[in-house]
Amino acid sequence: MARKKNYSGQNIIRNMGLFWKRDQVRWKGNRGIGKARLAGKRRAAKAKGEVDFWKQTGIYALYADYHLVYVGQAGLSDKSFIGTRLKQHLTDDLAGRWDMFSWFGLQVVREGDNKVGKRTKLSVSSRAHLANVLEGIIIEVAEPPMNSQGARFGKRVERYIQIDDSMNPSDESEKRICAYLKQMEVKLDRTKDQLKWAIKKISG
Repeated sequence: MARKKNYSGQNIIRNMGLFWKRDQVRWKGNRGIGKARLAGKRRAAKAKGEVDFWKQTGIYALYADYHLVYVGQAGLSDKSFIGTRLKQHLTDDLAGRWDMFSWFGLQVVREGDNKVGKRTKLSVSSRAHLANVLEGIIIEVAEPPMNSQGARFGKRVERYIQIDDSMNPSDESEKRICAYLKQMEVKLDRTKDQLKWAIKKISG
């Protein structure tokens, strides 16, 4: 039986992504490329696998050229997700006013299948842990110039980096067509070589 990891620190924020680019998110899905998603991978080299954070809940922040313009929450008081909240901001009064975002997730990523786990009740073990969470989010979101020390979330929190999912359906179709034409070109070259060999054999 595998031993459970011995984590220390707060039990609220479980994972996060900092300064992800709006234009690298797959906002729409179709049969060719799959569903909309917020794709990330663990920063640690040993832990591999893509994770879709679309249905994550927690806190998020919007930026325009690294300047903080908005802070919101998803799933704390309703059934929304961070993904749906961010997508709403593409067309509401914040549309066109942000190009990056950071997020802080409350749900764990399951080790077996790299999927975001179910919503659970928050567990605050001490005032110190809660203070570290609040301080940590503020530091990461606002980046105060006089705070030389980073967020003190504890070892439990996993940092994820963004996967570029910006390819749209038309780009994907063009990529497939180019790959097909390249295959046809290789087959045509082989056929030419075979014809040259056959002609040489007959005339020789």
